[in-house]
Amino acid sequence: MRLLNDIVERAFMVVAGSLFAIFIACIFYQVIARNYLRISVGWTDEVALMCFVWSVFLGAAVAVRRQVHYVVDILPARFVTATNTLKLFGTLACIPVIYVLVVHGYTYTGMGWRRLSVSLGLPLAYVFAAIPVAGVAMVLFLAEVIGDDIRRLRAGTPPPPSDEVV
Repeated sequence: MRLLNDIVERAFMVVAGSLFAIFIACIFYQVIARNYLRISVGWTDEVALMCFVWSVFLGAAVAVRRQVHYVVDILPARFVTATNTLKLFGTLACIPVIYVLVVHGYTYTGMGWRRLSVSLGLPLAYVFAAIPVAGVAMVLFLAEVIGDDIRRLRAGTPPPPSDEVV
């Protein structure tokens, strides 16, 4: 499982990084075109939006695996069992959200085949597909995280320290 998730994470990071770079380039081109070339370029809005949506959802899936979503540490480090139990509970609480992303994202993507983008004329399903794709990846990543949480709870080892903002 860990090897598969490593491959998926690496692919997501490359794709999300590339799409974010395209997003920045489109916005830069749009600013230059409007302010200096005095032309309006309509397709840059849609391409930038599509790239941004995909990079955000792929990045959110990777964040599930790296466990870098918002975390509040409410117990001191010496309460290892309670901290591990709360961490597992928090991880399990992600399941309903991921269910919504996968099931309803799939439905939403299906509806997107009948809607076209204004400038490019592409079906919006290509944009909406980011939702269930990220949700499926989150299922894979969450399975690994839950397994790690359970092993840590059984062994009584403390969870890894969260990145603290001081």
